[in-house]
Amino acid sequence: MSEPGDLPDRVDESELPAALGPVLTRSAEGGVTVITRNGEPIAAVVSMRDLEAAEEEVDRRLAAREPPTDDGTRTSLSDLLAEHTKGDE
Repeated sequence: MSEPGDLPDRVDESELPAALGPVLTRSAEGGVTVITRNGEPIAAVVSMRDLEAAEEEVDRRLAAREPPTDDGTRTSLSDLLAEHTKGDE
């Protein structure tokens, strides 16, 4: 695995040390590599530009949301716990 173009889109964490250079080159060029453990995705290596763009988009969407309204209703902790533990006995 010497070139970013030779990399699969997914790399197992055990192969990451040998593939790190090409993975980083790919991310710097705007590509993404998913890191897996036992076949399950656990992380992704992306460029800082893409990460910053994603964070800005999340911030923009959160800022555009209307704040929740408070109708004054309150629930005690014991009532909340009782509601969420029904059938756990």
